[in-house]
Amino acid sequence: MHRIVVSALVPPTPDARELLESDSLLLVPPDDLPALVERLDGRAPHILLLGEKRHEPLVRQHAALASDRGCHVAWRAPHHGPAAILLMANQIAAAGVDAGIAVVVADRLIAETWSGAWTSSVARLEHPEVAVGQHLRSWLPGGDGFVVTFSGPLPEARLVGRASAAEPELRRGDVYGAGIGRIPAAALADVLTTAGAGGTVDLPALALDVRGRVGVDTAVELVALPLEQRMELPPARGRCSVCDALVFSDTCPFCHVRPAVVDPQGVLA
Repeated sequence: MHRIVVSALVPPTPDARELLESDSLLLVPPDDLPALVERLDGRAPHILLLGEKRHEPLVRQHAALASDRGCHVAWRAPHHGPAAILLMANQIAAAGVDAGIAVVVADRLIAETWSGAWTSSVARLEHPEVAVGQHLRSWLPGGDGFVVTFSGPLPEARLVGRASAAEPELRRGDVYGAGIGRIPAAALADVLTTAGAGGTVDLPALALDVRGRVGVDTAVELVALPLEQRMELPPARGRCSVCDALVFSDTCPFCHVRPAVVDPQGVLA
């Protein structure tokens, strides 16, 4: 098995580091380019970087610097918020699987995790796009705010009271967030409906960069991981001829070359 280090490119806090950081999971600020390569220190030959879509240029720079140090690097930059990036990275690192399998796990979590926020205002929200009427509603007093979905094929902001299950519609575990007690009862009910979740967990360590993601300090970022943790791997295509990681797609996610050929029984030729 080829060991992998996962790095969550999020603004780390002392609480987040203490709770989740380990030899296989590094928390690195996205704008601190030297930090990742300085901390790798030969931990593993394979690196998986997870960062937010809004930080994609920085994620690419981190990947290039790690590659220059001789690491085999794969990266993902979905529209999830920083708290979701952190919890997904933790799940991947905790799996303790081959580097190639870790990327498959990452892609599944990215596709099936719900992430979003409750906010009283969407006036400064950059993603997803909001309607002019929602902008105007943000400036008016009263109401229970908005439930925003960052993830999935249909990211959107909905006024509280108009909830529907987010796509993909599936069962998820508890909704995690920092400051869940600030969410009005009606809005919290909408959060559970949207996420397909049955409960909530307040986790202060997830207070990362809500202003940067949502535009207001009073928002509460929220995450719900898929309830079904087991997954069936697709057939392996072989191993990468450069880094030897298992490959489950046309090319290696680390080296972008085609895998060594396998026979129909999945044995290396």
